Amino acid sequence: APVGVYMGAASSTPSPAPSTPSPAPSTPPSNNITIISSLVGLREVDAAIASAEAALQKLRQRRGLLLQWRRRRRLPKQREGAEVGRAAQKPSCSFPPASTVRGEPGQADVRLRHPFCEAVRTPLPSGSLSELAAEGVSDVAVLPSLLVPCCAHSGTTFLWRCMQYAFHPERVCGSVADRAGCEGGRCGKQRRSGRVAVYAPLAADWSRSACGSRRYLLPGLAGNVQGHWDYRKEWFFYGGGGAAWPKGWEDYAGVELPLCYWEREYQRLLRVRPLADTLAHSRALCSSAQPSGEKPWWQRGPRGGGPCTHRACLPLDMRKIRFGPEFDGEYDRETSPRWQVQATKALPRLDPSEHPGAVVPDFTPNYLCSVKSLRNLRLSVGAPRHWRLLLVMRTPLDALTSSYKMFVQWGWVRSANLSSDVMPQLRRLRRCNPRLYDSPELLGSLSDEQVLRYFESCWGDGVWRNFVTNSLHYVCLRAWIAAGFSREQLLLLSSEKLRTLQAHELVDALANFTGLHHNAPLLATRREELSAQCEAPDSAANRAAWLRRRQRSKSSKAPLVNTHRDFNGSNAQVRSRLDTNALAEFTRLADAHEALLAGLGLREV
Repeated sequence: APVGVYMGAASSTPSPAPSTPSPAPSTPPSNNITIISSLVGLREVDAAIASAEAALQKLRQRRGLLLQWRRRRRLPKQREGAEVGRAAQKPSCSFPPASTVRGEPGQADVRLRHPFCEAVRTPLPSGSLSELAAEGVSDVAVLPSLLVPCCAHSGTTFLWRCMQYAFHPERVCGSVADRAGCEGGRCGKQRRSGRVAVYAPLAADWSRSACGSRRYLLPGLAGNVQGHWDYRKEWFFYGGGGAAWPKGWEDYAGVELPLCYWEREYQRLLRVRPLADTLAHSRALCSSAQPSGEKPWWQRGPRGGGPCTHRACLPLDMRKIRFGPEFDGEYDRETSPRWQVQATKALPRLDPSEHPGAVVPDFTPNYLCSVKSLRNLRLSVGAPRHWRLLLVMRTPLDALTSSYKMFVQWGWVRSANLSSDVMPQLRRLRRCNPRLYDSPELLGSLSDEQVLRYFESCWGDGVWRNFVTNSLHYVCLRAWIAAGFSREQLLLLSSEKLRTLQAHELVDALANFTGLHHNAPLLATRREELSAQCEAPDSAANRAAWLRRRQRSKSSKAPLVNTHRDFNGSNAQVRSRLDTNALAEFTRLADAHEALLAGLGLREV
């Protein structure tokens, strides 16, 4: 008798097998799909699946065309609506021209059309913008000079969000005026006093003639697979777990973009351009040439030797890449090229005499305790005097457990618990130098040369797995001071302090240390917005503001300094507890290192 396979409600009592085959019903019962193997062979099933997949692909193509048509119709309305918004001014430069995903006629569909450009080993200029202007430099990719090299899982993302808001050039270079004296969409919302914020949304507003000597935060940009751009927090160029250093300094500088790409409104409008246009622009940015000529490489455009692919670009296999839901239907993977290219990063390129206030940050939190990072940095640019190092720190035990919990949450950890990772690392540290391990208080008497030698011998590369050495900050700080950075260039910010500071206190402290301009009158017009960006939940003012917002919207959430502290998935809270032996040994080392750190006399917030 033929075997019937039924998908649906199953009977608890099997039916007796019929003596003769029953004909297949003309109409299948509702909620049941019947496959009779004697009548429908495997090939027929495969053919039916293929036919259904082809129909589904056609529907996806149709959906993509409808989305593209809708977005093209909606774009003029969005531009029109932007005119009445806060950043109403039109962007300073044009958008990428209309194009197709296929690229130039005759272009081969290969993984890498041209080989990567030769790695550039000559560093970017490390002088301040005023020094470069005095030297007559007219165009330069600005090297990050505000580093947040420590510490991961301590609130660096919260700090990044706050500084982006408070020190963005549209606020630093803005002003406060009466509503009558405000130019349309540049104005913020009117307050009871009638005073409003007048923003500076365009790159031209950030120049010396418009902004004077005010210093503002101008982060580098990160490009995504869709050809869109946003501010980049971490670079991992010198080390700390990244693989950028072997690619050379052109990978750090990134592709060449005009300054209008740093305008928020331009970034927003670029996201509603057709996908084909932004992909074509990425291809154009990545098509470079080997450096040649008399000018330094960081002042030259893509001209000179043979064609090559920019070091800051990556080939994309479109069979594996997934776009955002609003763009995925625009790329027909059956008929479009398999290979595209992604421009990944860009530092701002400026005329130092025209834009002297730009300060570029790098918030890579793994630099501090990375031997490779410090070695690469001091052997290339040294320790420039105008650099500032802002260190967001926790107690060693908090740093240890918090980092472990985060990587449990991310699914990176394979060990059963934190102790099984910590004990082998402690034994390794002791084997490296038993005397300094058993008597850590002797570290304070080491010379700079001895500290550097001990750091390079016994610390790692700052990668996430080095839980112990990443949590013992004294040796790392001593090594950076021995490498040439002065104590005046360092500022410590406790994670616990960060949780309780009011917004104006935090912004004041950051401005005093970095030299960034605190435009207090403008920020005062949006106090609640400022507190939402720059105050943690433990701040009384932020709690009150959060409660008011929560009454209006149940989805409102106060920003967190560290979102992994309370995570308990995968039994993280239990797994991150040290056993008695590991806790006693780590605490002994941590207490000694903390006492030595306090003796350095570094500035603290």
